[in-house]
Amino acid sequence: MEIKGKVHCFFEQSGTFKNEFKKMGIAAEDYDIQNNFNETDHVIDLFSEIEKAYNNLTRHDTTRHDTTRHCLILSILVKILLLLFSHVSILRGV
Repeated sequence: MEIKGKVHCFFEQSGTFKNEFKKMGIAAEDYDIQNNFNETDHVIDLFSEIEKAYNNLTRHDTTRHDTTRHCLILSILVKILLLLFSHVSILRGV
């Protein structure tokens, strides 16, 4: 897969993923409600923004976000990943 634009990382561990993308030479930004390490690019309440966007969609608002079609948006909830990996480990007998 080739990433032509910028990677936008949301939620838990977004800064970790952002830094890994940057190590690979891929432009990346992270969005989080906290800025504990003073490295968060965009401090924002994502759940509130999702709710506002949903409400705008239900009112048929035509406002568009400024991300382009060449951007990759990465939204990973670590707890879900850990849950999936634990099930895979159980199935594999690890």
